[in-house]
This record gives sequence, structure tokens and C-alpha cells, in this order.
Amino acid sequence: MPDASITLGELASKFGCELIGDGETKVSKVSTLQDADHHSISFLANPVYKSHLIQTKASAVILSKEDQKNCPCASLICEDPYLVFTRISSMLDNSKSFLRGNHPTAVIHEDANVPESCNIQAGAFIAEGVNLGESVYIGANSAIEKNTQIGANSWIAPNVTIMNECIIGDRSVIHSGVVIGGDGYGFSENEDHAWEKIPQVGAVVIGDDVEIGANTTIDRGTLSNTVIGNGVKLDNQIMIGHNVVIGDHTAIVASTSIAGSSKVGKYCRISGQVGITGHVEIADHTTLTARTSVMKSISKPGVYSSSLFPHQEAKDWQKNVAKFRRLKKSEESDD
Repeated sequence: MPDASITLGELASKFGCELIGDGETKVSKVSTLQDADHHSISFLANPVYKSHLIQTKASAVILSKEDQKNCPCASLICEDPYLVFTRISSMLDNSKSFLRGNHPTAVIHEDANVPESCNIQAGAFIAEGVNLGESVYIGANSAIEKNTQIGANSWIAPNVTIMNECIIGDRSVIHSGVVIGGDGYGFSENEDHAWEKIPQVGAVVIGDDVEIGANTTIDRGTLSNTVIGNGVKLDNQIMIGHNVVIGDHTAIVASTSIAGSSKVGKYCRISGQVGITGHVEIADHTTLTARTSVMKSISKPGVYSSSLFPHQEAKDWQKNVAKFRRLKKSEESDD
């Protein structure tokens, strides 16, 4: 495993920070202010944690110029401490590092393309026609089905299933239990009121730099493809139906469900337990608060809420909730 330590001088130069302290000091991990030791670099972005700054044992802290006066150790001063901390944390993270090579119990079809820089773990299955990019990791017992493509530097956790013909971009991170390319929910009712299955012959196309949380499912398209754009971040236990399109850099939180053929724009923020019905479109830069129910298209960017009611602009929803909570008091005064 390579040495992940780096000097404060190198960090300050790379991320455009003002350094106060010894530039030759090395750090090898990130920590909270409370848990830090002399190997750590920490950060202060939320004023709630200011009281912990003076007692930290970190070698350095990333913070604003205003907070630096109370820092007992070296400082990296910048305008956005949390963003710089995120980038430094990524530099020092080696949790997904691996050595090249394939476990003897992995099953790799002779017609699959698996570069020598990849690592295929125990019990994994790589089917005919699969094409892996350089430095791809496939975790134990994962199944990559026929003619699937996975881009360079992607990391697939144990027990992931990627069905046939799917395309995964570069630098993707896919966590355990994810199923990509399962059949969409497509049935037609016949004259006897029984359901006849509609073949799902599309695929799933996923862009670069996408992360997909544990136990999320993304259905394949019925005729055309389900599409997940570049930089999309999906939390755990999300359900995405067939032919859904999610725009670049949209973030979606746990337990959200998106029904078939809906289109979510770019740079959207969707909170937990949101429900989006089928065949609607959501504008770029839209935010949906937790448990919002989207029953029709949203053409105007903004913040929308509903809880148990159909969505509306957040400011209108808040006013209506306030009125709703006063109804009981009004009834009591009438009595």
C-alpha cells in the first residue's frame, strides 16, 4: 500500500490555501477536531464546533481566516473549509486501493476483456462480452452479465449485480446489493384481466463519476435506455424505474422512488422518501424536500415541499401547514 502522507506545504499549494505553520509537517489521515492526533488534519466549517478547536490535538486545521486566531496548531486558511477538507480527505483515502490480479475462484469468460490492471475478487462472475476498463475492481460474488461495459478506475463492491448490455462510466463507485438493469415493471392487462409481461429490451447507461448506494435498484429501459448522467450521487435504497433519465450532478437521498419514464433535470437535490410519479419532468436546479410527492411536472426551478400532499412551492406549503395546525384551535374556540 502506498504511503498516503503528505506535507502541509504540498496541500496548501495544491488547494490554494494560506499556510500558517511548518510546511514540512506531514499528515496521513483526516479526523474530527475531537478525535484528531498528531497524524491528523481536521477542519472547522460549522460554528457549533468552535469550542473544540482550542483543545484539538491535530497537526493542522482547515478553517477560515476569522477562526484562525483560536487555532492551537498549523492552519490552512481558505474560503470554503468543508470543500477543501473533502478534497484532502479524498487524497488521503486508500480504502478502495487494491493490487492487480484475479482470485482463482473468480469465473471469467474467455471472451471477456479484463485488463491486467484489474482485480476480480473471489466468486465474482464476468460473462461473455464484458469489457472492463483499466484498474477496475470487482468485489466478491458480484455478477457482471453479458456484454456489459465498465469504465476505467471504477470500484464495484461485493454482491453487486449488473445485468446484460449495461454501460457504466469511468470512476464509478457501486456499493453492495445494487442491481442495475433488472427488468422494469411493465405489464399489459389482457381481456381476462390477467397481466402479460412486456419484454424489457433497453439497457441502463450510467455516466462518469457516479456513486450508487447500497441496495439501490435501477431498472433497464423497456425499448430505449434508462440514463443516469455524469456526477450523479445516489444514496442507499433508491428505486429508479424503467426509462427514467436523471441529469448530470443531481443528488438523491435514501428511499426515494422514481416511476418509469420520468425525467429529472441537472443539478437537482432530492431529499429522502420523495415519490415521483411516472411520465413527469423536473426542471434543472430543483430541490425537493423530504417526503415530497410529485404528481405533475415541475417547469420552474425552486424548492418544493408537500409531505403528504401534492407538491407546491415551499413558502406556500409552510403557510398552509401553519393554517392547518390552527384548525383544531379554531374548532375548540367555536365550541
